[in-house]
Amino acid sequence: MRPVRRRALIVVLPFALAWAVVMAAFAGLRDRLPDPLATHFGADGKADGFTGTGAFLSVVTAVLLGSGLLTLVPALRLTKGLGVQRFAVALGYGMSGLLGYAFASLLFANADASRASRVSQPLWQLGIALAVAAVMGALGWLLASRDVAPETDAGRRAAAPRLPLTKGEVAIWTRTVGSPVLLTVGAGTALLAAVLVPVGRGTEAWLIGMGLIVIGLVCTALARCRVTVDRRGLAVALWFAPRPRMRIPLDRIERATSREVAALSLGGWGYRVRGGGSALVFRSGDALFLTLATGREFAVTVDDAATAAALLNTLIERDRPTAGERG
Repeated sequence: MRPVRRRALIVVLPFALAWAVVMAAFAGLRDRLPDPLATHFGADGKADGFTGTGAFLSVVTAVLLGSGLLTLVPALRLTKGLGVQRFAVALGYGMSGLLGYAFASLLFANADASRASRVSQPLWQLGIALAVAAVMGALGWLLASRDVAPETDAGRRAAAPRLPLTKGEVAIWTRTVGSPVLLTVGAGTALLAAVLVPVGRGTEAWLIGMGLIVIGLVCTALARCRVTVDRRGLAVALWFAPRPRMRIPLDRIERATSREVAALSLGGWGYRVRGGGSALVFRSGDALFLTLATGREFAVTVDDAATAAALLNTLIERDRPTAGERG
């Protein structure tokens, strides 16, 4: 099996298996289930939320298979192996195990109930779900760790050339970069919240809805940003406003390089913190990498990153004060 297909199979397999398990449980219990189903339980274990069987199956399919498809696309473009993103793979395996067990246990709890309002779900079921998630997460970590592709010459980070700037000459590089993934996630989350808040019951539903709205607004705001390089260093700001913004001063940057990356190899989309550094990931493709004075690394995905790296390296050599000048 080709490496790309094997990696795609590893990534999507737990979601497909979890969906198949839930569908099999539903098929086996179909004649014993009430309609609607009890799908939410209070702290006392008693049912306080209900969903029709058709809607339940739709939610299961959308959540499990939809999550699998979202993780499949970047996996198909990954060239460095799953080992560089084993935390993300392990998280996906853990979530699929948690959701698969939760959905299946709901069906078994509803089995043979004359009315959904009489269904109860003991709190210890949550402990079992977390245990399943931990086992699945460990399996995902193990499978991803075993898939490490050898680095090729094309994958190595090349040193960026310098730009021919004379003393006192001013140069500014700027590009706008967008993220269809963040825009889709933001709009989808906000839409889900808009549906949940009016139909939800109680303070819990309202708080979840408000939280989803905040997440949706943040993702939408970050879906398009402007990246700028000048004598002050690197700055990333929202496309519609100069503030708030992230700035890395020139005196904190040791070196700049560029290379092609897959979004998932940096941990996914948005602001990612990983071992040895952090990144702002908008999409797969060209990326600017900064080696900082602290030894950590910062990356941002943006078009024409090689020019930005070349300008930064030139400004570092020309404009940054030396140790003697600082003294």
